[in-house]
Amino acid sequence: MTEMNKELFLNETADFSQYNDVVFQISALAKKDRLVNGDLTVNATIGSLYTEEGKILVFHTVYDSFRKVPDAVKASYASDLAGNPDFREEIFKWINRNENIHLPHAVLAAPGGTGALFLMFSSCLEAGQTVLIPDIYWGSYNLMVSKHRLKSEKYHITENNQVSINDLMKKAAEIMDAQGKVMVVINDPCHNPTGISLGKEKWRKLISFFNELSEKGPVIVVNDTAYLDFAHNPEHITDYMECFNDINDNVLISLAYSCSKAFTAYGVRLGANIILAKNAARVANVENALKRTLRGTWSNANNGFMHCVVDVLKNHKEEYLKERDAAVAMLQKRADIVVREAAECGLPLYPYHEGFFITIPIDDAQLLDKYHKALMAHHIYTVKFQKGIRIAICGLPQAKCRGLARRMHDIYKEIIT
Repeated sequence: MTEMNKELFLNETADFSQYNDVVFQISALAKKDRLVNGDLTVNATIGSLYTEEGKILVFHTVYDSFRKVPDAVKASYASDLAGNPDFREEIFKWINRNENIHLPHAVLAAPGGTGALFLMFSSCLEAGQTVLIPDIYWGSYNLMVSKHRLKSEKYHITENNQVSINDLMKKAAEIMDAQGKVMVVINDPCHNPTGISLGKEKWRKLISFFNELSEKGPVIVVNDTAYLDFAHNPEHITDYMECFNDINDNVLISLAYSCSKAFTAYGVRLGANIILAKNAARVANVENALKRTLRGTWSNANNGFMHCVVDVLKNHKEEYLKERDAAVAMLQKRADIVVREAAECGLPLYPYHEGFFITIPIDDAQLLDKYHKALMAHHIYTVKFQKGIRIAICGLPQAKCRGLARRMHDIYKEIIT
């Protein structure tokens, strides 16, 4: 233990350097720029869905319901540590909207999708073991890896700019040989930051592979579904989950679900972890272990908003779906503009399918940093990921999307010539 750690009362692995969230940091710069340069400024950092008028989008069906939740209910603890029983039931029915899943399951409420993921990062591996994550990923995965004293291995999500699961399978097999257990995170559908979705056939191949791999040891598949409800066809985007029914006894699936996106409630902090396995006793064991973790971490989920979600899904679903579908259509129009104009001017993109984000692939770290700074110098604010520049179309009105690909293409050409 270092002398400084002793003075700060921290354990040996604590990182006490100043933490700055990159997204909030760059977004703040964009807001300052806009005060000076007005509409010339493009803030493509925001990871929340905004209207065409530049305001955060809220589903009125949701907040009309939330206003009707009595104050005493909002102030009260949930009736169960794992979340109110009716919330857990409705969330599972919502995820299993087409009745594709026929497995023993447990649902645990959590503070957002982050909380749902935290349960798995904190509970499935021993310190020093390796978790498998995508090679371009939401930065909080790394924070959770570090927090729980894990290591991470990255798998390529594309091969020759085509969606591929080959490297995932290769790396998973190597990890199994090294430690006798595999935990893999698959952010799908609507991968952040690329907008890639695997589709049912690739999932079928993955489940077959995981079954074979699990003959050597346990396999935990963490499916981060944060953006699931903003796929092009949200009513059928869960069809791939039918493949889960084929898992064998040594495979466990965790669906990390976020109410933040689905119910436009980012700051409310509610989500769920859905545990699936072939064996009901194993599901119960995992549920009991995770209950202890959540009790000692956040104690209780947001009671008032659980009541709201239940009311929306049971009594106002049609009104809610109209709002959700209109938001999906708005998002798709923005994506169509950027993808089409990128193709016209030759700006490379990861193969976008659906979701909040589109990303320009850049492997060279120095070039990536140079390009990111050049964009800001031209009043375009984006988020620099491990292997690319993320454009948050969720926060950009169509007027800002038009011409953006050409501007970004021209800036790229400037710095490489």
